[in-house]
Amino acid sequence: MRRSPASARALGVGILAAWTLLAAAPLVAAAAPDLPTYSVGSIPVAPGFLSVDFPIRGDFRGEVGALVLGQGTFDDGNPFEYLSAVSPGAWVHFDGVSNLRLSMGFQEIFYREVAPLGLQDAHEERLVARARVQQPRGTAALYELFQLDVRSFDDPGGTHRVVYRPRFRVGQGLNLDAVRVHSLVLFQEVAFRFSDESYTERAFDFFRAFLGYLWTTRRGTFVTIGVVGQLSLNPAATRYDFLYGPALSATYRFRKAAKAEPTPLAPDVEVP
Repeated sequence: MRRSPASARALGVGILAAWTLLAAAPLVAAAAPDLPTYSVGSIPVAPGFLSVDFPIRGDFRGEVGALVLGQGTFDDGNPFEYLSAVSPGAWVHFDGVSNLRLSMGFQEIFYREVAPLGLQDAHEERLVARARVQQPRGTAALYELFQLDVRSFDDPGGTHRVVYRPRFRVGQGLNLDAVRVHSLVLFQEVAFRFSDESYTERAFDFFRAFLGYLWTTRRGTFVTIGVVGQLSLNPAATRYDFLYGPALSATYRFRKAAKAEPTPLAPDVEVP
């Protein structure tokens, strides 16, 4: 079968283009950047938090408390298998502006060894500054929170690190009972970290979500039980960990007799 001159030219151009693509493929592959690869694992955790909130003077209040963290491993699904962190802390709150709470705090975190994960005993000091804006909505309240953690610790190699971690949270408290406080509480939070390049490869630190139920046995005593989920990226940006499990928080709040109880918000549930 005879081909027309036009079809012959088109066939020649097609063959030439195919050979050009085949010849250029190794060069394109060499020039393309390697995509990062991550390992992914899940670890059960069980944070618990106890605190006492008390008046200091005027619009200033104080709070002291302690956080404990239990956890399992990638292969052990028991969130109470290891006591991996204990963290006492103290706060000073200022409530002089309507629907705004300004806070300063200090935490000392003692990390305990978890041999299957290669975690060693360590400790960390943390200074915290926080601003929380509350938006009452009848029996409910929305809030937005900005927090800055200044972390000071020695990494596993013995190098001292200072890490700045801004955190952004959006939460809600919904009263279910006007006589006794029974409330559905939830929040979502994202955190970033900034340090020298020798320590961290990515700014993203974690995303955390909490859903819980809060009730009171008497005015001033707040107990919250719920579930927490957190997606964390390690400093070297090689591994994502999904942390999940039950959470418990209990706070006793001393208050002035003439002051009405505010709409409760989600408690501080931390996974250090």
